[in-house]
Parts: sequence; structure tokens; C-alpha cells
Amino acid sequence: MTDARLWPRNGPYTSTHGAIFSSGTTRELINFSTHSGDTARFNHDWSAVAAYVTALGLDGLELLLGYEAPPALPPGLVQAVHLPFWLTWLDIWRGRVAIATGSDEFIRWTYGGRTADELIAGQQQVWQYAAWLNPAYMVFHVSHIEPAHTFTRAFSYTSTEVCQATASLLNAVATTFPHSEPPVRLALENLWWPGLTFIDDTAEQLAAHLHFDNWAFVLDTGHLLNTCPTLTDESQAVAYVLETIERLPPDIRARIECVHLNLSLSGHYQQMALRQGLPDGFAAMDIPAQYHCARLHAAQIDQHAAFTSPRCGDILAALNPRFVTHEFLSRDQAEFDAKLTTQRAALRAWYDRT
Repeated sequence: MTDARLWPRNGPYTSTHGAIFSSGTTRELINFSTHSGDTARFNHDWSAVAAYVTALGLDGLELLLGYEAPPALPPGLVQAVHLPFWLTWLDIWRGRVAIATGSDEFIRWTYGGRTADELIAGQQQVWQYAAWLNPAYMVFHVSHIEPAHTFTRAFSYTSTEVCQATASLLNAVATTFPHSEPPVRLALENLWWPGLTFIDDTAEQLAAHLHFDNWAFVLDTGHLLNTCPTLTDESQAVAYVLETIERLPPDIRARIECVHLNLSLSGHYQQMALRQGLPDGFAAMDIPAQYHCARLHAAQIDQHAAFTSPRCGDILAALNPRFVTHEFLSRDQAEFDAKLTTQRAALRAWYDRT
């Protein structure tokens, strides 16, 4: 288990010498899920999860939900929610049904439903589940990708089309709630596929098409780094993130209230995979197998590693977010603990030198 109390419990970036960020505190979270693969690490005992969070001086979890009602959880443990992520949904939203094949479970997780009405109803349900937990925000990925295109990048839709369709979907879901507002602040997250990336003007386009006010942006640093496959080290990575932030309009930057802090330097792999194209036998695979192959490929791109350089603190200083989530992929709890220790140590070193 990681060493506790890297910084005071009342916020990771405060001290007796005054707040580093102008707002005083930033809540510090870790990613977790309701999936048995995560809960098994704590013998499916949520009180043990809460004890782990408390021992580390963290503020809570950003909890990835499924499509089932969330379990009873210790009060205050869940500070934020991550909604399920649909990979390929625009064809269905636009009224096309050619890809709506497979089991109900596969359809729900991959496409969101078989019809536009099912997409709205499914999203409405998970928003309601999120509201039961009373989190500060709920995360929604703004993207659309088809399995072959993860390898070829011959995308069916532009980022503009994805962002406009996403706004249309979210507006429709919001109208099913009182005052046509999400019941929890909706935090829109960037990816490196078509959609919200922060490297063009699609953030502004997305903002312009939303008809409700209860929303914010999430900047995932690893996802942003995946948009630049020429990066080779952490110094370049931090500089790229800071340059991207600097180019954002002030009103967009002000909407970035959450940061998913993690490192991804997969450029060499991305370039190699693009040269190779589709894997052997890909076209002969059935649809679920193609998606499985694409997910494995995406996991190679999106490394969810830990920052080791104290300069990662400059990213948080540039944004002064309300929340920072240490978001890692790990095979077991020991690997997660090691990543968390490494990244928190980097932030602590940055804090100590400022």
C-alpha cells in the first residue's frame, strides 16, 4: 500500500505558507469501478476501499459505473462518477441500423442501444444512477470510433460532426430532467479519436451547441498526449500539454474543472501500428472479435502510466482544477499502488520546490 499523507488532508495543494492555486484546494481522487475485477482487490468490501482512501489522505473515488444500480456505498466515498463509454453510436443516432447486431449486452456497451430512443433512455438511466450517489460531476467521453478505424484512422466522421451529434444527444437527455438540466454536473472528456480533443476548435463548437448550463470539461492528459505521436519523453509531454492549454480560449479553459492525470508516450507504437494497418485476419473476424482486438490496440496507445517528473505539477497550476484524478490502468493493486506512489511523489516534489 502507498505511503499516506503526502500532503495535508484538507487538499493536496495547500500548506501553512498559503495556497498554491488561487482557489485554495483541489480535491484529489483515484479511479475505481463497480466491476468485480476492481472490487475483488478489496474482497468486495467497500468499507475496505473507504479505509484505503482515508489512509492515503485522498478525497475519494471517481467511480466508473455500469448499467446496474450502484451498490450501497460508504458516505462520501464517491466524489465523482464516470459514465459507461459507447464506442460506435453515431450511425444509430442518425437513424441507421446496419451495425445494430449482436447480443443486447454487447449492443448496450458498444453502441448504446439499437435506436436513438434507446440511446436517450440508456443515458437517462445512468445519469439517474449517478445522481443517487450525489457526486460533484459525472464524466462523459465525447468520441466516436469504429474498430477498423482504430488501426487505419480512415474515420467515418469528423470531430465537428461528433461534437455536434454529442451535443444533440446530451440536449435530448437533459430535457428528460427538471429544468432541462443534468441532475449532476456533466463533465465532458477529451479523447484522441474524432470528437473532443482540445487540439482544434471543437471544444468551442461543442460548448456552442449545448442547451444547458450544468456542464464542465475534463482534460485527460494521457488522451491529449496520444494526439501527438512524436513525443518521446516527459519533458516534451508536459510542454505539449501546457502549450495546448495556453492556446485554448479563456472561457474554454475556465470550464476545465477536472484533470485526469496520467502519462502516455505511445508514439512509437502508434506509428508502427499505422504502418502495419489492419491486423491479419481482421476482416474475417466477427464484430465482437473486432471490437476486442480494437480495445487491446487502444490499451497499447493509451498507457495510463504515472508521471515521474515534478513538472506535471505545472499542468495543474495552469488550470487550477477543482478535482484531479490519478487515473491508471493496472493488472493488480500492487501495480496501481506503485503508479500512485510515483505520481504523487512527483507532485509532492513540485509542491516542495514552489
